[in-house]
Amino acid sequence: MEGARDIDQSKLRFRFDKQRPLPIGDFAPTAKPGVLFARREIFDLFGSIILQSRHKFYTAKTDKYDLEIYVPMEEVDGFDFLRSNYEKYQFDGGDISRIFDLKLKEGFSTDLDLFRLRDPFVARFDIIFSDKFKDTYESNKLTGLRFAAA
Repeated sequence: MEGARDIDQSKLRFRFDKQRPLPIGDFAPTAKPGVLFARREIFDLFGSIILQSRHKFYTAKTDKYDLEIYVPMEEVDGFDFLRSNYEKYQFDGGDISRIFDLKLKEGFSTDLDLFRLRDPFVARFDIIFSDKFKDTYESNKLTGLRFAAA
């Protein structure tokens, strides 16, 4: 995203909970929307799909293995305000506060395989994936992500 600040990589340290050894998917869940956490070998499966667009990679140290944090930086216009289902703030100019069902404009097309939507602001926290990305994900039987048609 434009204007995103750089992250101090020395502060990216995480510990896995030894008391509750839950399985972790290939893409690790995170409370940070709009970023992907996975081991480097998982990202390597996608090759040029993830490298073709503007992005940033960070490394997070854990007590088990390093996780790569992938931040897609490409933003495009494509949000369909008429077909999407969302809620607006009552105040603050009526900006969109939450999106329930995100839809892309009719006839939307891009060569990008991972991107964010430029507008509305709240849509920037969703990552839009191409069918090519999803096919690679499914053919490698990866886990940790959920896809919804847009």
